Amino acid sequence: MGESTGESTCLSLLVRSFSTSVVRPFAKLVRPPVQVYGIEGRYATALYSAASKEKKLDQVEKELLRVGQLLKDPKVSLAVLNPYIKRTVKVKSLNDITKREKFSPLTAN
Repeated sequence: MGESTGESTCLSLLVRSFSTSVVRPFAKLVRPPVQVYGIEGRYATALYSAASKEKKLDQVEKELLRVGQLLKDPKVSLAVLNPYIKRTVKVKSLNDITKREKFSPLTAN
């Protein structure tokens, strides 16, 4: 069965509250060296801006490369990319991975 609308809305609001542009609506985003578009671009720009402001660009880059390596593992990719697995299960899997890998809060978000 599908997730309840309330649960989905609550999760969306929780995720949105971590966005740099929502937390600090009047703060200017640091522009990345390459302009990217779409939803992925918005997330990438927000992450770049947050990492740049905290002077952790190198750390976040290394952690994102590690995420790419982890997604090559069939167990991990099945757990997070399979559309038939509930979102709550995916979120728990990702949270477990970020804790195990000791990713920074920027990358974990």
